[in-house]
Amino acid sequence: MCEVRMAREGETVRQKEIWKLCFGDPDSYIDFYYANRYKEDETAVLLHAGEIVAMLTMIPVRMVTSDNRSFKTTMLYAIATHPKYQHKGFSTQLIDFSNRYLGARKSKLSVLVPANRQLYDYYRKLGYQDGFYIRETLLLRARIESLPVDQSCKCTVSAITPAEYNRRRNKQLKGRLFIAYDDEDVAYQKKLSQLSGVDIYAVDVEERQGCLTVERMTSDKVLIKEILLPKDLINVAIKQIGEQLLAKEYVLRTSPNLGEHLGGFIRPFGMIRSQRESEQVITPEDLGYLGLAFD
Repeated sequence: MCEVRMAREGETVRQKEIWKLCFGDPDSYIDFYYANRYKEDETAVLLHAGEIVAMLTMIPVRMVTSDNRSFKTTMLYAIATHPKYQHKGFSTQLIDFSNRYLGARKSKLSVLVPANRQLYDYYRKLGYQDGFYIRETLLLRARIESLPVDQSCKCTVSAITPAEYNRRRNKQLKGRLFIAYDDEDVAYQKKLSQLSGVDIYAVDVEERQGCLTVERMTSDKVLIKEILLPKDLINVAIKQIGEQLLAKEYVLRTSPNLGEHLGGFIRPFGMIRSQRESEQVITPEDLGYLGLAFD
């Protein structure tokens, strides 16, 4: 007998156990999440024989279209089932519950980022479709140092507040189909970046503004999770990042239309589901951009 409901006070110990078994994160990171982002009223759980065996988080976001319409949307995050209870349909029950719950609260769409490529087919069976993409490129330090730039351009990269980051982010993505976040969630991303020893940043080239999010994966590897700025400024910005954040390798994630000259490949990143089958507001051809996924 299964029960699906919202989380209650005093249930985090079991949730942390499931998180560790499913995602393999260290206790310090799990404790960080529960101290800085966890909310009972955004967490759904499934109980089997009275014990929590599956969970997911529902993060309020907005989908903004190319003509600047905005839709109340929810990101399903940290979807996890205890390994002992996997392949029993519990995640499907939990996701169906969450979409009914969100539909009753006027959330028109739900989005998610599959943890691996094998999960895309599973989510398609639940009504999700590809809709959000990124370009991903691996740059070695020597490649960054050899990028051609206009030496007269002065570029600065400096830590930024979540509110200012969001202002710049939304301005750079205007006219595109994208997922927009509350300042609160950008503040959480800032804490994630700082936990790894870096930050979220403003990029300023003369009078032109952009933004980027960075996480340090190891002492020799940096992940640029998001970089948003005019196309002609990407070389000078990446070169400045390389000078300030020393590493041997840089994993660069951009929107699909940015950084073509750097190579890499475009891949599906996020999926979307409408609460009503007749409500088609996005197609894969739109190359929607999600960016921050707290992954």
